Amino acid sequence: MVALSVLGCNETTVIVNGGSGGTGGGTTGAGGIGGASGAAGGGAGGVGGSSGFGGMGGAGGPGSIVDNTMWAPTTKGEEFFGPPPEGSECDLTPIDCPEYPWPEGECVDFEPTSTCIVAFVPECLDTFTVLAVYTRMPDDRVPLCNWITLEQPSLRAIRAGDRVEVRARHSQLTAPVPGEARIGFVVGDTQVLDYGVTIPTDFEFPNVIWTAPKDYSAGTPLLFHIDNHGQNEYTLIEVNIL
Repeated sequence: MVALSVLGCNETTVIVNGGSGGTGGGTTGAGGIGGASGAAGGGAGGVGGSSGFGGMGGAGGPGSIVDNTMWAPTTKGEEFFGPPPEGSECDLTPIDCPEYPWPEGECVDFEPTSTCIVAFVPECLDTFTVLAVYTRMPDDRVPLCNWITLEQPSLRAIRAGDRVEVRARHSQLTAPVPGEARIGFVVGDTQVLDYGVTIPTDFEFPNVIWTAPKDYSAGTPLLFHIDNHGQNEYTLIEVNIL
């Protein structure tokens, strides 16, 4: 499945202060997803042990706001991503996956020889549990997943002024004909990552640090969206309050 290391990578992170989102733009570096700009304690999928703050529900303070084993498909998000284009599809049934069903609350550690074809999966990658979105099929004339939005509730409260880092990656992107891919991440009513790239292109880390303009309670809906052309791989690494 994903063949990269989380160690020794150069990344660039775009800073977004409030507002309704921004475009992340990573640098093309030497493979891997480590070395982020100040990832906070708590790690991928961790809730941490900070104290909550009144009236917002749930823990606040630094730490992860996502659990990458908990994403589920949703039809929400048209106000951010638009309606699914004609011909869009996403086959959510794993194909030739001896690892399925996935272990509850854990990442899947695929062998290099795995035959599994799957649209999205919580995947083990070094010390991380990442959300991996795959779009390829054995027959490249048949799309596996070219439009998908996933949802989960925020693990912790976000308060006005908190800096939230979204770390993502896409592989080298290819397609039979040139096209465009988009990656989006939404917190409640705000799109904090809106990244578009022309295909073909090299791999990239579209990271962003967003400053929350207001309070968001624990349980606020979070959306992760992929609009793809061709047979490619996308990864949500982690989303942390710094």
